[in-house]
Amino acid sequence: MILKFKNKYFKCYLISVLSICVFHSESVFASREPIIRVLISKNNNLRIRSDRSIPLIIEGKFFSNKKIKGLTLKNEKNRKVLYFDENKQKKYDLKNNHKFQVRSSDGRGIWVGQKRYSGKLNLFVVDSEILVVNVLGIEKYLSSVVGSEMPAKWPLEALKAQAIASRTYALKQKGNNLFDIDSTQRNQVYNGLESRTYKTIRAVKSTRSLVLIYKNKLINALFHSSSGGMTENSQDVWKNKYPYLTSVKDFDNKNPKFRWQKKFSNKELTNLFPKIGGLKNVEILNITSTGRVKNVKLFGDYGSDQMSGVDLRKRLGLNSNFVRFKFYEEELNNKFPMKKGLIVIGQGSGHGVGMSQWGAKYMASKGQKAEKILKHFYKGVQIKPFKKDYL
Repeated sequence: MILKFKNKYFKCYLISVLSICVFHSESVFASREPIIRVLISKNNNLRIRSDRSIPLIIEGKFFSNKKIKGLTLKNEKNRKVLYFDENKQKKYDLKNNHKFQVRSSDGRGIWVGQKRYSGKLNLFVVDSEILVVNVLGIEKYLSSVVGSEMPAKWPLEALKAQAIASRTYALKQKGNNLFDIDSTQRNQVYNGLESRTYKTIRAVKSTRSLVLIYKNKLINALFHSSSGGMTENSQDVWKNKYPYLTSVKDFDNKNPKFRWQKKFSNKELTNLFPKIGGLKNVEILNITSTGRVKNVKLFGDYGSDQMSGVDLRKRLGLNSNFVRFKFYEEELNNKFPMKKGLIVIGQGSGHGVGMSQWGAKYMASKGQKAEKILKHFYKGVQIKPFKKDYL
């Protein structure tokens, strides 16, 4: 009996010790989770409010742990003001370099305009603008990014590949004194709690802390929607050559932007290219190995100009620079002669470098795991838990 009691006591003791160790290691891991500062708004007029009854807490120039339901920041008669829902008559003048922090204990988040965000908000008055920066743990940030960048209904392995690529991309951003990363396509899209789903949370949790590295450093984990059949070498789009961002076969042909057209009237071309008097002809000077336009010569009524394919894509608002050009005769009316319009025929969507999201979807639908998807689009990389040494 004594022996049995001792064995039972020992088992209970061992389970308790193991539970404490596991809890402690998880707590340590959570405490070391990188924090990211995301610019979510750059506006002159802004409304911030609590989700329901739990109040917000604001700290800053005029306040110390003040509880509020909501606040408004706006331009009013050439001055910036802040006022609270409880007393809209009392207005605080905002000066350049004023800063505030808004936080909440409500898991439903904080409303900023029409979107909700978890974590804290840093508010900065900078010159003529009010900047709102969301400060939160990177894993919670990613559960929204994955759903903002990729449809949540897509295969889980594609979402996991997106989570690892987005985590790597975010951690590599150096940022500035106010924020690390933008919430738009300038960096990667982040829509707050509105884009979190059970599936995106699962994709992030199952890849927790995993990043892409090359020679023990985080890679520049670029990604795009669709390459149009072949991804692009980094040096053919930008100046930098990365050995892991080389052209590979894509599997993106079953997507709505694989082939597309965009039409421009003569009047639109005149407005887009006023310096050379519209556009009468486009000469492609050179292309990349995949067929994307590198440089063009443009001809108009007043002369000619040269431009990179990347800049032309921005000027015309094209899905990609994997394009060709076709002019057509445009009859305005009986009083005026025929004018030239332009049809741009293109493939793919985005810069074409790194992981193709539609390609990742296809590979995942055929049973490929996230690791294999990522190692197809990023050559020679390893996937490991994040360490500060990788920065």
